[in-house]
Amino acid sequence: MTPYDSIPDDNENTENSYEETSPILHNWDGIAQPPPNQLDAKLQTLMYKLLNQLDSDNRNHTFSETDHYCHPSDAVVRTYVNQMRIGLEALLGHGPITRKQSWSDAVAYARAVIQEPQDSVQRSKATWARSCSIVHRELMKRFGQEVKSMAAQGCAQLVSDHYLGKRLSVSHVDKETSFRQHFLKLKPSLAYYPNSSPLAVGTYESAFLSCSLVALAWLSLEEALKYAAICHLSVCDDYWNFTGTETEVRVRLVAQSIGAAFDFGDRAINVLIDGTALQAVGPSNEVSLQSAMAWRAASGGATAYNAHTLGNDTLEDGLVAPQVILAIHDLFDWRTDIAAGNSENGFFVAYGLGITDPFHAYLEATLLLACSHARSGAYAIASITIAAFISCRYSSYKYLAVDMELPGPCPKCVGLLRELTEKAGFGWAPKSPPKSFEEGEQVRRLCQLWAGRGEDNGLVQEGLGWFQSLVATGTIRIFDALLRIPEIDKAAGWV
Repeated sequence: MTPYDSIPDDNENTENSYEETSPILHNWDGIAQPPPNQLDAKLQTLMYKLLNQLDSDNRNHTFSETDHYCHPSDAVVRTYVNQMRIGLEALLGHGPITRKQSWSDAVAYARAVIQEPQDSVQRSKATWARSCSIVHRELMKRFGQEVKSMAAQGCAQLVSDHYLGKRLSVSHVDKETSFRQHFLKLKPSLAYYPNSSPLAVGTYESAFLSCSLVALAWLSLEEALKYAAICHLSVCDDYWNFTGTETEVRVRLVAQSIGAAFDFGDRAINVLIDGTALQAVGPSNEVSLQSAMAWRAASGGATAYNAHTLGNDTLEDGLVAPQVILAIHDLFDWRTDIAAGNSENGFFVAYGLGITDPFHAYLEATLLLACSHARSGAYAIASITIAAFISCRYSSYKYLAVDMELPGPCPKCVGLLRELTEKAGFGWAPKSPPKSFEEGEQVRRLCQLWAGRGEDNGLVQEGLGWFQSLVATGTIRIFDALLRIPEIDKAAGWV
């Protein structure tokens, strides 16, 4: 098979092809030279070995780390094998990929993620960024350096105003310690093995689960599980600083991303490349809650999951889910980001703007946005809430163990959430989230059945119910960094 063999025409989605692939800027070669795009001999050998395993019984070891409860179904195994084969062949320079610029850029980016993963401004200016999606480009128009600078200013000012300049005094979950304490107990299958790999387990619990549940808003169950693997690529780039030695795991995850994009069709390639632009900066001078949400959606790798690409809704509708995903993520992560000195969080913009109650203002703005396209909003909120409370990395359940009086619920936010729930076709069924890692075991089991066997078992309603409880009781305020709460991980330390 010769390099870059064409795929069949019926796999192409030519609708809006120019709109999806036209560059954001001109003269890309003058901005940055593309990085090396050839695989070294060791990587080629590894990829051929993985291809050979797909055609033998050698892959059965991937099931040995799973118990009978979540042994993968034949359909899931077939999808995995097909996506891996397509991805590995594309990375090696064979078909099935087209001669389109977007496909060439996707493969170039994927090879770079394997050989030199990084989350950097330089990365976001590489030539392949010309093929980013229209959703990404529209979000980029809505923010610029000013909003990022405001977030940094807000982060520093908050620590100065409320914590005597000592960010480590902010009560927060130590995500690294939490992850290392529990991740070996998880048994994700197929692409997410071995369970001793932080990259594999982290991708499964922090990305694949939430992404597959969000995709269910617009796709069938089978399609959602197939498409969710597209998130692997940006995660492998983003997690490079603590998973740099996990080459084989990274190759498998990246290959499955390429295969997932091929599974879905031509437009998926553009959102696949969005992951390269996590540090990209737009041209807008606006500094507002809305510009903060656009910034975080573009920089958080959530653009793949939207109603425009997956549901053929309008572009404006497609902007809703990515922004809500990152806003809810930032809500649960605000305290930890302060302690880590990480200003990449939209809530810092709210504080930097001098808003009297920044936490409530950002939450309310998020719920208003979610209501504008209720299905996108509901699935986004539910999926991130599930991930926040059952994953080893985020461990948001630790905050619920804090015993203190909190401000009462906001009637307007409760009303917005009720409206959102009704519009999206779900029930108002508030349910307290897990208060410990052990309490989340039943839902983790349901997640394993969802991911490994394609069993739709009400996870979206479950996550939405947890968020309903947090808002309706006022418990959501435990995540407000302006409130001083008892220490959680007392030995937590960041460098």
